[in-house]
Amino acid sequence: MYLRSLWVTASLFFCFLAASPGQAQLNLGIGLCYGSDIEKPGVDLRGYYLTSPTLRFVTNFHYFFTKSGHTFWTLDGNAHYIFYEHRRQQRLYGIFGLQYAHESVDIGIGTVSNSEIGLNIGIGGETRVDFGAVFGELKLVLGNYDQLVLGAGLRFTL
Repeated sequence: MYLRSLWVTASLFFCFLAASPGQAQLNLGIGLCYGSDIEKPGVDLRGYYLTSPTLRFVTNFHYFFTKSGHTFWTLDGNAHYIFYEHRRQQRLYGIFGLQYAHESVDIGIGTVSNSEIGLNIGIGGETRVDFGAVFGELKLVLGNYDQLVLGAGLRFTL
């Protein structure tokens, strides 16, 4: 489990290093999400690293509001390819990346946990507003924690 965490962290770090620092721009985002398999809402925290007009790297942290004694969160490293832009106001983008999911359950005499790595594919869109952008995404996670994740929120430019 330690090696998986290290691998995911190193992969996400590499995504940020691979970006061109001369053109890069950092954005932060916050939103809400819903997982179809876990059937619970959650909070979505994210950092964007824009490298070009058509490519950006995004790190998401989803924490789902599960029942007491049950914890489920994910850490995603995704690339967004912007394939449509209308007057610099609306964008559509494809999502591709990896997800590290962690689940733990308190069984009374201790805690049982499991972690898995999955593949993310999806589509998203955003509309610019004065302070940043409003976004919405539909993402399919393929792996042992297969689920459809819906998300929406706000992105702020730093």
